[in-house]
Amino acid sequence: MARVLTIGDTHCPCMRKGYVDFLLETYHAWDCDKVVMIGDLVDNHSLSFHLKKPSNKNVLNEYEQALKQVKEITTAFPEANFLIGNHDALPYRWAKEVGVPDWYLLSPSDLWRLPEGWEVTKRFGQIVIDDVIYQHGDRGRASAILNAKDEFRSVVQGHHHSKAGVTYYANKFTRIFGLQCGTGADASHQLQEYGIKYSSKPILGCGVVLDGVTGIFEPWQV
Repeated sequence: MARVLTIGDTHCPCMRKGYVDFLLETYHAWDCDKVVMIGDLVDNHSLSFHLKKPSNKNVLNEYEQALKQVKEITTAFPEANFLIGNHDALPYRWAKEVGVPDWYLLSPSDLWRLPEGWEVTKRFGQIVIDDVIYQHGDRGRASAILNAKDEFRSVVQGHHHSKAGVTYYANKFTRIFGLQCGTGADASHQLQEYGIKYSSKPILGCGVVLDGVTGIFEPWQV
């Protein structure tokens, strides 16, 4: 049985200052022994398929800034399961768009210089720890509890920055939960400006799962 820290979407280089310290505090407070990075480790805004400001189209500068924040995370947590999110997948989506096979490209591990202790799961993939499913959140339904009901198992996911918390569901046979683990991204960062049009705002925090039966959302500063 494991005590799992789940890191919310960080969208490096948009990760909010102090988020890694908060993660470390949470990890030790709950005596965690496993880490899951729920996806969207990086933003790849310059490679987005959406319209963007000319000032936000510098791929190399964004990469260099993101790499610094990724190193901060991997230094704090040298072992983790990393689920590829939709933003992490952008270079490979562009390659597919123009007919370049993935094997022409650096792997996510090489691109972001991840330590050997980071195990990468491809986009739309799932991992299971203590019968709990971990997924990025861009597959299935929009909320973790609805996905949990569909899977007949507890589900932990990110992706939806404005969703955070735990919902339990039970029948006479079992009890499951859906955990939305929030985000570590800074909504005020220039690469996150697209969110200004939404009334709902990101909820900062992370998730913790104890022995596969208890889901916890740890909120961070407003």
